[in-house]
Amino acid sequence: MNNPLLIAIIVGVVAGILLGSRVAARSLTESPIYGGSNAKGFHWLACAAFAGGLPAGLTDIILGRNVLMGFVLALCFIGVSFASLLLYGLLERGPRAAAEAKDRGWTAEKARTSGL
Repeated sequence: MNNPLLIAIIVGVVAGILLGSRVAARSLTESPIYGGSNAKGFHWLACAAFAGGLPAGLTDIILGRNVLMGFVLALCFIGVSFASLLLYGLLERGPRAAAEAKDRGWTAEKARTSGL
C-alpha cells in the first residue's frame, strides 16, 4: 500500500467515522430528525464527510503530494458533505414542518422558561 492518495482517503474515512459519529450524535441531542432513517443516514454521512476532510487533506500533504492536491481532496470531502446535507434537507423539510405545526403554541411552561 504505497499510494498516498489511497492512504489519505482511508485516514479521512476512518477519522470521519470516528469524529462524525460524535458530531451527529451531539446534533441529534440538540434537534431531533423527523425525516426517518434515510434522513438520519444522510445527516450522519454529512457529519462524517465534513469531519474527515481536514485529516484527509493533511495526510495527503504529509505523505508528499503537493498542497493543492491536499486542498482539493479536503474540498471533495466537504462537497460530499454538502450534497448529503442537500438530500437530508429534502427528506427532512416536510416531516419537520408537520411536526412543528403540531406545536401547541405558547404554554405556561414556555412562559416560565423563556426568561421574558
